[in-house]
Amino acid sequence: MRLKYQKGLSLLWTAVVVGLVSLAGMVALMSARYERNYFDEAWKKLTKTDVGQAVQQTQQSAARTEPAQIKKCVIDGKTVYSNVECDKANPTSQKVQIHDTKGFEAPKVPVAPAPEGEGAPSMRDKLMDKAVNR
Repeated sequence: MRLKYQKGLSLLWTAVVVGLVSLAGMVALMSARYERNYFDEAWKKLTKTDVGQAVQQTQQSAARTEPAQIKKCVIDGKTVYSNVECDKANPTSQKVQIHDTKGFEAPKVPVAPAPEGEGAPSMRDKLMDKAVNR
């Protein structure tokens, strides 16, 4: 009889992963309870170190790069949108102008008429009159 061994994560590494996830959840709950963002505080402490400065510079240099232009091509009768150049021989290749929209806006609610002055009986007065007239 041949023994077959388990493939994938061992029970030890599964326990480590579950422990890390539960630790992150516990810190998130503590952040909510004490109204402090422990993740942000840890990030600020990390960025003060040399390694943190290198990570921050890498993020800033990545943010400075210009977004890729979107191109529209027709390849084998199908319209393809891509961020890389289409074939130079393809006459259908063109740049797409992207327009940022706000999306759908909810319709405006009509303004309710203002309640009448002191002369109009309130709901409480109406209920009291109803109870007295019984």
